[in-house]
Amino acid sequence: MSKATSHSSNRDNIKEIQLEMRSYRSHLESEAELLKKINLHQRTEENLNAAIAQKDEQIEQLTEALLAMETKLNATLHSDQERKKDSKEKKEEEDSSNSRSDAEKDIDEDQATNHTLHLLPNTLTREAAPVGIPVCIIDSKNNPKELQKSIESVVASIPSIGFPLFISQAGEDEEVTAVIKSFLRKDGERTNTFHLQYIEEKVNGAVGSVDSMHHYWALSMIFDKYAYSKAIVINSNLEVASDFFDYMQTSANFLDSDPSIICISAWNENGQEDFAKDSSALMRTDIFPDYGWMIQADFWRELKVGWPETDWQAWLKTREDNKGRACIIPEVCRVTVRKEADLTSADQKFYDQFIGKIKLNKTPVKFSSMDLDFLSKPNKYDSYIGSLIADSIPVASASALKDFRGKPGDIKLIYKETTEYVSTARIIGLIAKLEVGHPASSYHGIVIVRYGTWRLFIVPEDW
Repeated sequence: MSKATSHSSNRDNIKEIQLEMRSYRSHLESEAELLKKINLHQRTEENLNAAIAQKDEQIEQLTEALLAMETKLNATLHSDQERKKDSKEKKEEEDSSNSRSDAEKDIDEDQATNHTLHLLPNTLTREAAPVGIPVCIIDSKNNPKELQKSIESVVASIPSIGFPLFISQAGEDEEVTAVIKSFLRKDGERTNTFHLQYIEEKVNGAVGSVDSMHHYWALSMIFDKYAYSKAIVINSNLEVASDFFDYMQTSANFLDSDPSIICISAWNENGQEDFAKDSSALMRTDIFPDYGWMIQADFWRELKVGWPETDWQAWLKTREDNKGRACIIPEVCRVTVRKEADLTSADQKFYDQFIGKIKLNKTPVKFSSMDLDFLSKPNKYDSYIGSLIADSIPVASASALKDFRGKPGDIKLIYKETTEYVSTARIIGLIAKLEVGHPASSYHGIVIVRYGTWRLFIVPEDW
């Protein structure tokens, strides 16, 4: 069929639909007028109600039919516009194909053949977004090798359904783009992976600013554009454990049922191999974790109001509105951090001493089969922790731990001031820095770690 014939046919279809719409409108007006007469002349309430109900139903049916006609008209108009647009674009492509680079031709080919598959950045629509809990890998470093390692780690354990993967790129680095595109298809088939691309805005020109604004933009895409109710955020230098997704999926229930929990995280700053032994142990912390966390859309709506242009991780920890709420973390981490090449000498030392010794879980746990009710509601968890602390054996000081010879079980150290905790942490080998005036990964100042064959509670005196 020629293009002219096709366009003529479309015009005939449009006219036919418009005539049908006029007929339906006339019928609708006629029925409405009849309904007015019924209201005036029906004498008994029973007959009046029956007549009104009948006519209401007829009006509703006619209204639905009218809407269907309008939808059909819009679809036909849209189809006609698309045909015209495609015809124009095809002609332009033919005219300029000889002068275009191979890279530009590849882009055109992708756009022509894969538009409906959303292979290009930011082309996925809300309607086409797959259901589930989205996993968003945010890369602001533009390091293609590190990004590839993180994607491979996630893809190795991500379920085939229920966790659509979004990879968000800052800028237009071609190598980074190529890495992301390599995961959009597998064996010629479209995967459940989607490409987001943040084009940097001028925010003081600092790398930290780019990272902060990139996170804001990516979270806005996930929650505001695609309207997901929850999302998992992963940095581009992380490895994930094989049971990461079972942990996240099971723990997501707490976000739905317990308003005192604002996030689920796979990260524990006290998760060094010497201090983390029980793969099934979970706990609360009121210090917002740095890595591998999941939040709800409601919490995002709080965050986006005051999201900073720089230092977003520090801001998340210090928000006044976080008070009284907590995150769930594991004893043994479900994410670890790879060392970055551009660290300062101080950061390198800190990484080598603490972060690099974080243990990634190697013993998969089926959290969905566990009773985790003790973590819900602060009063229930406080009672649970309180009873464990009350029944634990007191140890006089951190120095005395080296000579402690009690039976395996629970022990506790009491500290009066945070300075005393810092001294204790240094003796034991824990991170000695304070987060918002509290020990790292603590809950109301309480730190829970393994020490030899014991579970050690380091507890503030006023607990």
